[in-house]
Amino acid sequence: MSLESRVAYWVDLGVRPYADVLALQQQLVGLRQADSIPDVILSVQHPLEVSFGNDNAHNIFSDKLLREAGSREAVIDYLARQGIGFSHTSRSGGATVLSPGQYVFYPIVDADRITGRSLGVSEYKSRIYRIMFRSLQALGVQNIHMGSQQSFETRGERKDVWVQRDGKVLKMGSKGISLSGKVAYHGFSLYVDASCVKPFWLVHPCGYSAQEVAVTSVEHEVGRPVDARDVVAHVKNAVMNIFSYEKVMEKSIDDITPGVMVNAVA
Repeated sequence: MSLESRVAYWVDLGVRPYADVLALQQQLVGLRQADSIPDVILSVQHPLEVSFGNDNAHNIFSDKLLREAGSREAVIDYLARQGIGFSHTSRSGGATVLSPGQYVFYPIVDADRITGRSLGVSEYKSRIYRIMFRSLQALGVQNIHMGSQQSFETRGERKDVWVQRDGKVLKMGSKGISLSGKVAYHGFSLYVDASCVKPFWLVHPCGYSAQEVAVTSVEHEVGRPVDARDVVAHVKNAVMNIFSYEKVMEKSIDDITPGVMVNAVA
């Protein structure tokens, strides 16, 4: 199949450790740079983990976590004793929390083709926001805000996905992008199940304090549990349209990279 036929592969990984999926992304980036594979979108959930990005000014543990751990230096050991992972990677953005019930999508894609120009990083990020926006709308979330002059709410130039309720700003998704040559990787998450909200007490999400921004979920917003199949279907449809694919084909990771082992969570 020609890589010029605007076909992408969709791989559902189930629940996988973050470190394993990051290593897989890095392998896929190399293959995509060599045009050995088409664009690939990984769909996954992660065990509970605190994740820091490359924006150190907004990598902030919560005051409550610091008190419980005793000091900033003791936080990582404290998290490990609680069975909570920690990672600090090159993705854009600040602190976040990964957990089951949060649906994470990692497009490993030729960003130049998607944006129509070389190093169109801002335009690529705008497409990611639009995918998040459209997916949440399709799931029934109302009154979403996504940036300054286009129904967005921002802090400076920082954009994300919000709803506003009774004067409060509620965050319900995040994104973190990295670029290696023309290939974009890392991705975005949607806070779907109500259970994924509670662990955000561990950090200031993207550097926002609890007084500035709270976290909500699709389940909270629509008033009912959300079927995982609906989440994936709506995100897949948004990706296909906004990235201008003719077809998105479901594949296993063995179909793409035979012999690569990605550990599932029991």
